[in-house]
Amino acid sequence: MHLRLKMLLGVLILIIAAVIMVPRMLSDNVESPEEPVGQEPAEETGGEEFQDTYLFTTDYLNMRTGPGTEHEKIRTIPVGEKVRAIGYEDGWYQIEYKGQIGYSIGEYLSELLEEGEDNPDSPEIEEPEETQEEDETGEMMKIIDGILLVNKTYGLPSDYYPDVDPQAKMKVEEMIKAARDEINKEIIAFSGFRSYNYQKKLYNSSVETDGEEYAQRYSAKPGHSEHQTGLAFDLGGQMKYWLEPEFADTEEGIWLADNAHRFGFILRYPKDKEHITGYAYEPWHFRYVGEDHAGRIYEGNLTLEEYLLGENQ
Repeated sequence: MHLRLKMLLGVLILIIAAVIMVPRMLSDNVESPEEPVGQEPAEETGGEEFQDTYLFTTDYLNMRTGPGTEHEKIRTIPVGEKVRAIGYEDGWYQIEYKGQIGYSIGEYLSELLEEGEDNPDSPEIEEPEETQEEDETGEMMKIIDGILLVNKTYGLPSDYYPDVDPQAKMKVEEMIKAARDEINKEIIAFSGFRSYNYQKKLYNSSVETDGEEYAQRYSAKPGHSEHQTGLAFDLGGQMKYWLEPEFADTEEGIWLADNAHRFGFILRYPKDKEHITGYAYEPWHFRYVGEDHAGRIYEGNLTLEEYLLGENQ
């Protein structure tokens, strides 16, 4: 009898313990800890969110699939193009350009269209500087047969700022595509529109580096550069031949010399014509004048001065 009482008491103790412990164990299994082990940390919210903005390319620029040179190149963006920046990571912008999204290094992207100049889309555009050169530019805005002539005699005012001509831009892109299709070569338009103030910096830099005589042959004074018309482009293939006479002997240079007129472009400063144009041979510099005029100039082996003004003018 005494033994049976002890057994009943033991069973009763076990039942009471179960009643106390089981709910607690179930509660521990159901409730998740505040920060479970292995959960990814939440994104930091302390920094400011990147705001979309427009930037301009300041040099020949590659767009890649990721933020780094180890990533595949998507395309090459010419100088002076406007892109939309939608993100930033470790010195690289995520950008959108002509419907494509990729990454480009921030070193060659700027809020300014050109170094030292304001974006022309801005409501506050810096007024062009008053310069002595403008008083010495001679005749201004010489137009003959609908063609704007710019050379050492005829110039443009400092506030002439047309940007890249849309028709010329379309045609240069067609020409680049044709070269890719016909000779399987990639031609780059690495320089297009330049403003008066930007040309002034280039010319002064050339004088300082190479002297006045050299600058007079290879660089136009401000107001006298065809690039300010928005109708001229410097073109190249392999980068090592950019702005070099040897470009004429490359496959790209030969193709351009023979075919640019099909797209309305002329080789503006031909070989052995320096006494007429005033500038040294530049096999990379092409000027848009339209297919009809370009065809006649090409067939006649003429400079623009010869075509518009007569021989040796």
